[in-house]
Amino acid sequence: MTRIVCLHGFLGKPSDWQPVVEAFHRMAPDVQIDVVDIFSTKQNLKFKTMADWAKKFNDDQKSKHVERNILVGYSMGGRLALQAAIDKPGLWDEVILISSHPGLIDHDVKAKRLASDKEWADKFLNISWSDVVSLWNDQPVFAGSEEPERKEGDFNKELVAMSLVNWSLATQEFLGEEIRQLSPKLHWYAGEKDLKYRELFQALQSDGFITDFHIIRGAGHRVIFDKPYDFAHQLVHDLKL
Repeated sequence: MTRIVCLHGFLGKPSDWQPVVEAFHRMAPDVQIDVVDIFSTKQNLKFKTMADWAKKFNDDQKSKHVERNILVGYSMGGRLALQAAIDKPGLWDEVILISSHPGLIDHDVKAKRLASDKEWADKFLNISWSDVVSLWNDQPVFAGSEEPERKEGDFNKELVAMSLVNWSLATQEFLGEEIRQLSPKLHWYAGEKDLKYRELFQALQSDGFITDFHIIRGAGHRVIFDKPYDFAHQLVHDLKL
């Protein structure tokens, strides 16, 4: 039996995966698919870092494992999935990373990113929900992608702001050797229109850090919203499900 566990992105929710899950079940009906709310463990403030979250997540998942276990993460969820794979390399048979950054190296870039994420956290706490969501969607990385509906009542603003800072890309080290060792089980996906991540993954592939990289045609950064069927079809093919 195969089990797939899906992690949504920042400002996301488990239902974001529904179109992918529906498409997947039409092609591979015997596969078990579970979606996880990445913010659920944030209710406990002990889990401040991505590494903390990954350890707790892996501990929770052990008892649910079956013969073949696949972890899928989109954007921030992909960064958490990578941390989970690094924390327990033998726990997951394959890890799917969609529009997910592997970590930063340059200290100046980290400092700028942390300052930016703190500014965003402040905006989510202090300006109107509709305005901050509009500003968020206007970022260049989302150009050419669908804008999912985001209702204020579906989110805890404090947790949203906290995740921006505690799980900032600035706090995620680029663990190149670990990524290289895990490369046989890591599968990276980017949207055709997402030039930033396409170029990033192509560079990582050229440098020998990743070996399996796929482009989803017609999609931007928000692959699971833009082309859910195409992504599901590609995944079924790549994983031979």
